[in-house]
Amino acid sequence: MSKKELVQLVSRAFAVLLLSWLLLDITHMPEKLFTLFHHQSQSSVLATHDYWSSLYLIETIFYAVRLLALSFAAAWFWKCGPRVEALFSPWQSEPPSQAA
Repeated sequence: MSKKELVQLVSRAFAVLLLSWLLLDITHMPEKLFTLFHHQSQSSVLATHDYWSSLYLIETIFYAVRLLALSFAAAWFWKCGPRVEALFSPWQSEPPSQAA
């Protein structure tokens, strides 16, 4: 197995790990949305600022950003371009020359 094939194998294994993490996190998204909609429907017209609605809105937005980041990272590692190869294969230093 060549070095390039090994790097591609490691990169794709890491992409599968990211995909499984993404799928696990997607299962929590309905809970985040349900909580957000619940607190937004309970807000009062007299209150100018609702702490819980704001909190769950921010939390849901950042959770969605995290899901997008995981999906882009998984796709990037699956393609295994030159930057990913450089990431997984350290620089090879030249062996020290022997002085005669």
